[in-house]
Amino acid sequence: MASIDKYIIKKLFISLVIVCIAMLSLAWLTQVLRMLDEAIIRGASIPVFLSLTISVMPNILSQILPLALFISTVFVLNSMGKDNESIIILSSGISNFRALKPFLLFSAITTILLLILSLYLAPAGMRYSKLKMHELKNDISSTILRDGLFSMPAKGLTVYAKNKERDNSIIGVLVHDNRDPENSITYTAKKGLFFNEKNESKLILIDGTIQHKNSLKPSGGITTVKFERNEYSFSEFLPQSEIFNLDSSQRFLGELLFPKENDLYVKKRINNFLAVGHHKLSQLLHPIVLILFAFCFLINKIQYRTNPTLTNILAVTAGFSFQITDFFLLGFAQSSLIGIIALYILPLLCLFSVLIFYRENFGFLSKA
Repeated sequence: MASIDKYIIKKLFISLVIVCIAMLSLAWLTQVLRMLDEAIIRGASIPVFLSLTISVMPNILSQILPLALFISTVFVLNSMGKDNESIIILSSGISNFRALKPFLLFSAITTILLLILSLYLAPAGMRYSKLKMHELKNDISSTILRDGLFSMPAKGLTVYAKNKERDNSIIGVLVHDNRDPENSITYTAKKGLFFNEKNESKLILIDGTIQHKNSLKPSGGITTVKFERNEYSFSEFLPQSEIFNLDSSQRFLGELLFPKENDLYVKKRINNFLAVGHHKLSQLLHPIVLILFAFCFLINKIQYRTNPTLTNILAVTAGFSFQITDFFLLGFAQSSLIGIIALYILPLLCLFSVLIFYRENFGFLSKA
């Protein structure tokens, strides 16, 4: 690889990293805020919350990478133009095709990265996030039993845990059940163990007492009973059981394009899943299209000395229009086969148009 190629690719890489960090921070923050409320309510630990927020990053990055590449390319070409680097390169006898080579190499590298993110890391991360959130929602021990706090899972029911260990064991437990005022019961125990299974959640109380009103006594006194082991069921407070399904963002490409025949969830949403699957494939053409857009407009500015402000506006408009059109086509593809075909036609048509423009204006097909 020539020194000029290494120099340009290095500038593109640094610019892409900066743009990705800026865009990723904003998009990631919106995802984090959506998870934060649920994590706090469910009492998720900091490591669990961090793993959740990190797991969604590949999906976000796969969505912003093509546009980030376009922005970084525009920035690098403008920077090289201001420093007269582009003029020096082109006036040294290097053809337009040769000057384009490092940009094409970088777009190929970005495409490979996009492929890994979009087809593997993004669905894997989103699937992990969905599974973890599902576990948190169905783990009522995190909401009912908290260190040194009183909780009320239902009106008239109060639960207190002095110290909760990592293995779901509790030191110092109090359960006051006053849902029926005529039959109020209070459980206290030195130790407790919480078991949370699919259809049953119960608290095993060890070495404690039960205090309840004695309805047989005219005065309604309190009766105290000691026990070595007792159970208190929380099953009625479990959330309604729901079938666990994976959405389109949580499935790999094969699962989107070739779903199992017995998957009723996919059958009802087959158009959506097919559209997302084909969009993942067509999106692999976006880096080369967007980088050619930027190169086309900005090299044209240098060679023909057109208005730099107007050229930048046209370049940015073309890039963003391409992305917006692709977004609307994805929505259209969910209801029409023509929309799926259009997902591929858009980048191919843009690529063909740019190549024609290069041939007519820069002699793209004839190397100097």
